[in-house]
Amino acid sequence: MHKAEVVAGALVLAFGASVLAGALQFPFLLEGVPGPGFLPLLISFGILSSGVVLITGSIRGTIKTENPRWAALAGWRRVGLMLASMTAAFLLLELLGFLIVTTLFMGVMIFCLGVRSWRVLATVPVLSAIALYAVFAVWLRVPLPKGIITFIG
Repeated sequence: MHKAEVVAGALVLAFGASVLAGALQFPFLLEGVPGPGFLPLLISFGILSSGVVLITGSIRGTIKTENPRWAALAGWRRVGLMLASMTAAFLLLELLGFLIVTTLFMGVMIFCLGVRSWRVLATVPVLSAIALYAVFAVWLRVPLPKGIITFIG
């Protein structure tokens, strides 16, 4: 058991509990659709679960820690490309719209993470952007920027 992992897990649990307490202040559903407390409640469950996993893994000894090393230059280049693509996505979101920017952003992210299969790079970002649009724009009715794609509802 490592004390640092237990303390980190306890901090994550405390943070998750505070997010949960805040989420419970908002209604979970409004008129049969997810309300303002829906997503924060789900996120708080994920944070709490992460804290439990950290603590139990540390106590049981299943978490193996090594001395961290600094990333090589290629790793820093990938991080820089990820940050640059995040900045570009933020700046171009209104102009190009959610679907185009999200597809391009996810493609760059997947490429930076080491995926080189063109099938994956061509399908996963497109399908993920469509799924995110369906969840947020259609199901949750969050207004997302349409940009140059004017034919979508």
